[in-house]
Amino acid sequence: MRLRLFLICCFFLFSCLLLTTPLFAEPAERACDTFVQALEPLPHESLFQRSGPFNSTWFKTGAFGCEMVMVTSEQRLAGQPLPDLTAAPGTLLYRQGWRIQPTYIADGPGTGVIGMEKGQTLCLVYTEQFAWIDDAGHHQQSDEIRIRVECLAGDSASGGPRVLIPRPQ
Repeated sequence: MRLRLFLICCFFLFSCLLLTTPLFAEPAERACDTFVQALEPLPHESLFQRSGPFNSTWFKTGAFGCEMVMVTSEQRLAGQPLPDLTAAPGTLLYRQGWRIQPTYIADGPGTGVIGMEKGQTLCLVYTEQFAWIDDAGHHQQSDEIRIRVECLAGDSASGGPRVLIPRPQ
């Protein structure tokens, strides 16, 4: 009788644990891992990653997924190239199933962003290396390079606008 009661309690506790603990992370929460793996081997000043709710720079709203930031410099890289994070055909990201989303592309002096999606996940890759024209009219560029990635859970409708699914905080 005790054994039966023990087994029933174990089954109940195990069932409750399964219902309250996700068996795997959401795809948007894991998407930053791809970018961290590509950037981590490079010499850098800092690199951080976090998952969960965050404020999206592009959408100016709360979102759910992950974000990562790497700060490095031309001096630290010492001529070592940055990996291609565009998801263009032939790149590692393209081979992994990521596709460029032209709705989310912007470029300017020293900054740029490119959007890419895989399934229900949209990732925005921001590159920042500020540039300016000095008083003498010469082009100048900061030594610091910042790469920021935001990956969000979403739903894309064919031919329609992307609708984000923010999670309650």
